[in-house]
Amino acid sequence: MNNRPEKVAASRRTFLKQALRGGTLLLIGGSVPTLLNGCNPTVDPAQTLRRAADYLWGQQSSDGAWRSRQYAMLRSGQAYTPFVLNALLRLPAELQKGRQQQIERGLEFIRGSINADGCIGLGDPDITEYPNYATSYGLRCLAKAGTPTDQPLIANTIAYLQRQQLTEQRGFGPAHLAYGAWGFGSPTLPEGSPGHVDLSHHRMVLQAMRESGVRNQAMYDNATAFLRLLQKHPSEQRQQPHDRLDEQAVGKVRYDGGFYFSPIVLGANKGLQEPADAKHCATFRSYATATCDGALALVAAGVPLTDERIGGVRNWLITHPVLDRPEGIPEGDPEPWHLALHYYHLAGRCQAYRALGIAGDWPQQAAAIYAAEQHKDGSFSNRHSVLMKEDDPILATALAVVGCRELEGG
Repeated sequence: MNNRPEKVAASRRTFLKQALRGGTLLLIGGSVPTLLNGCNPTVDPAQTLRRAADYLWGQQSSDGAWRSRQYAMLRSGQAYTPFVLNALLRLPAELQKGRQQQIERGLEFIRGSINADGCIGLGDPDITEYPNYATSYGLRCLAKAGTPTDQPLIANTIAYLQRQQLTEQRGFGPAHLAYGAWGFGSPTLPEGSPGHVDLSHHRMVLQAMRESGVRNQAMYDNATAFLRLLQKHPSEQRQQPHDRLDEQAVGKVRYDGGFYFSPIVLGANKGLQEPADAKHCATFRSYATATCDGALALVAAGVPLTDERIGGVRNWLITHPVLDRPEGIPEGDPEPWHLALHYYHLAGRCQAYRALGIAGDWPQQAAAIYAAEQHKDGSFSNRHSVLMKEDDPILATALAVVGCRELEGG
């Protein structure tokens, strides 16, 4: 009897349990869907952004770090500090006035968090704190606001991240489903294991490489190979992963331009699976958060906006336009990911729309959502799901700052 579906269901349950106890999930993700009917068209996103930024500046510790008060594995500041500072460094100049000392304290904390290998997130021997995520955000901060004396640190972090790419240098050939990707960055993986690999980690590293001026074309080409798989592109020769061993992997892949999340951690795919039919093989469904990550990853990898892969992802986003929840994730799923990814989704939408030049009234719609959900102290938080830690106001507010920044041109 085929037990693969049960195994994937168990994987999803394990993924859920890890999230609930603050396990190895991402620094991203949720809030209740907001009805857009009757939104006030005069909402000022600049005021929303200012209040959110003021809240975040007020949460910085005296040593320059930002720390979670809710999640033990995020209290060291290694991961939160570069994540929050990266958002604040993208504020308009007027919202950074008078904050230079705070910026420098944050940068100094990041500098002190980089180990000899160029990695951030391994400062505690008992907790691995999102090393590839943290290092990517740290690199972005130093590339954006560092000084010439930071060049050796920048070069070291770039070298670390380049070594982390899952290619021949790590024992992964082009036929492997993780080829070209970046994963979690665990330092203790068994030989031959890719560990936790997903599109969000991949996107964050690519953006850090692009922003820091890395021109390694082979690295970007290998990265797009991973994106080709997750976009289910017709040119992809590898068999798409699925959880139905009783279904032969024959027929064409359903190509809609969108993305799914991971070919390795099948339980992390929140769009579930599209079953096989007479013409198509089984594949994981595209959904909004993964598709936004995919769009931004393609751009960071240097794929031209005129490329048909960009055209495909652009069309998916236009035909799935809902902003207050990530389309493609079942709302009836017992694991409420459609609530848990609220702020991550909205930030990703705003960034992807801006990067792809998608027109429309989405800035007004997004501004209305942010204004309706902002607390009196300027913060945001997801009161409806803890799965992706968006109940932590520092995390949710940083994501809101990222999204709001795109509403007036980024």
